[in-house]
Amino acid sequence: MTEKTVAENNETAQEYRISLVYPFNWNGVENFDYDLDDRGIPFVDMGKKFGFGYNPITIAQYGLFSLQRYTQSKSEACLQKVQNISCWLADNFCDWRGDMGAWIYDFDLDFYGPKAPWISGMAQGQGISFLLRMFQIQPENRFLEISQRAYRAFLYPVSEGGVVSYFPDGSIIFEEYPTNPPSQVLNGHIFALLGIFDYWEYWKEQSAKELFQTAINGLKKNLQRYDTGYWNLYDLHPTRRLASPMYMKVHVQLLDILAEVTGDLFFEKTAKKWKNHLANPICRFRWLMGKSIEKIRLQL
Repeated sequence: MTEKTVAENNETAQEYRISLVYPFNWNGVENFDYDLDDRGIPFVDMGKKFGFGYNPITIAQYGLFSLQRYTQSKSEACLQKVQNISCWLADNFCDWRGDMGAWIYDFDLDFYGPKAPWISGMAQGQGISFLLRMFQIQPENRFLEISQRAYRAFLYPVSEGGVVSYFPDGSIIFEEYPTNPPSQVLNGHIFALLGIFDYWEYWKEQSAKELFQTAINGLKKNLQRYDTGYWNLYDLHPTRRLASPMYMKVHVQLLDILAEVTGDLFFEKTAKKWKNHLANPICRFRWLMGKSIEKIRLQL
């Protein structure tokens, strides 16, 4: 990949700026009512085994949400929040494998199975999305340097320390959780895609545009794998868990965003179909019954 240097980008920053407003609307999805440490960083419950800790995805999302609030209010309080988040993300970005850098998870994830240390495609994507926006408020070169190193995780398969996995037909998917067997979480993949889209829009790297389009084409061919006919799946893990109504709303909104950024009516039509599932009382009843059976099955 041929990358523009930070110095070259600074000379043309105005040309490559992206909107400060992240396209995903958190209202009705997440209230961000987290416990915060003394620096204002979300400190969340990781379960009985690990207690409270730092989750890079939660922190990046809190930053993107706070940045939305800042663009609306221009308040010093919101500015301080996004500055705190940007410092944490920059200070906790580490060398990973080869030329990759990452936000590294230092705890095991019992359900899916990854053992510490591991990285997440969703964390990489949302970290990129936040820091590229933050640079436009607080132009620290390290934010741009981190975005370039974080992006490289999308160029390597999970087996080599990256976040790339494959659908059964060979199409690429970016893993929120690098698991064996692959979990292929839908929302995590699309949030990662939005990070790649932001990276391409900012840096204008042709290879990033091609990677984004390749992944979009693969998602179009495989999106039906998540559709049960009356609801959709959260992931493609062998447990085949149904998405919650909240995650159905997340999926719908993410598909609407993809429809907007790609201009592809396929995503708009699929979003409408899944929105109808949500509104249909028969579909919701089938989800409730299916979820009840699923919980019993997972306890056996």
